[in-house]
Amino acid sequence: MRPSPTRFHPRSAARARTAEPRTGTWLRWLLALAAAAAPIPLMAQNVGSVGDGFYFRRPILSLSVRGGYERPTAGSDIYGLVTEQLTVNRGDFATGGYQVDLGVRLSERAEIVLTAGNSSRDVASEFRRYVDNNDLPIEQSTRLQRFPVSLGVRYAVTAPGERISKFAWIPSRITPWVGAGAGVMSYTFSQTGDFVDFETLNVFRDEYKASGWAPMAYASLGTELRLTTRFSLMGDLRYTASRGSMNASRGAFVGFDKIDLSGGSASLGLTMRL
Repeated sequence: MRPSPTRFHPRSAARARTAEPRTGTWLRWLLALAAAAAPIPLMAQNVGSVGDGFYFRRPILSLSVRGGYERPTAGSDIYGLVTEQLTVNRGDFATGGYQVDLGVRLSERAEIVLTAGNSSRDVASEFRRYVDNNDLPIEQSTRLQRFPVSLGVRYAVTAPGERISKFAWIPSRITPWVGAGAGVMSYTFSQTGDFVDFETLNVFRDEYKASGWAPMAYASLGTELRLTTRFSLMGDLRYTASRGSMNASRGAFVGFDKIDLSGGSASLGLTMRL
């Protein structure tokens, strides 16, 4: 029985290759972790701003660079169709990523934080039930890229430091915090390679792409472990919620709901306070 037509790739571009039923599946897992670090020499500290384990004034700015693991929830129908037809699982879109935070102190425990990040994953695949008429796999690659930019507030659960005199402020060894914010996310969902026209079972090569900007919101919690007076090790656990339009080129994804861009992340990095 011929499978019913799919919304996935409706165009027909007949070539010499045709699709035939196949048995068995395989998948390839590749985890890429990209973490950026910006080492800054301690000698660059402002003269007179830092004493032996204390500040002469309370820090106003913070800069953090974090890298870690990101796991999209992949909950919308486009992922359902991809995982049904191709040798792709929802977990295959998990990848490494990085984020940069710029914070400005608002009060004793709160700071406003501007965050930008990036994560990208390319998943190689084949059609699960078809090979071409040369008994070769029908291969393609699916790419998901997310670039969030947000503005939020981070609040220290315990005091981040203590003033012991008019001229000395000592940072705490450990400072847990919670945070939340909102912003926008740039995203791209694309597929490149060979596909099957389910009307004729012809195999054709093409590229399909949906991209744009989507609103997003996040909630986070984490902690800072002080290494020196100015530098701290930061851990961050975060959940981001976002959905974007499938405004695909040439109608490749007609009829789909919004793409799910949400997901969780865990990262570790370095914070410098000024």
